[in-house]
Amino acid sequence: MRRLQTVLFLLAIVALLGAIPFAGSVMGDVLWRAGIAALLVDVVCIMLWPQPRSTE
Repeated sequence: MRRLQTVLFLLAIVALLGAIPFAGSVMGDVLWRAGIAALLVDVVCIMLWPQPRSTE
């Protein structure tokens, strides 16, 4: 699950950075919204499946 969370976070960062050159256009808006949506899904995944704690 940790890998999925990492992939979602990286996908969101790429989408947000990809929106920069298209700022003010429809493509920029789509990429921005996709990045924010991916970040929200990532937060949900983190809340639903937290990292197991060690028993040391």
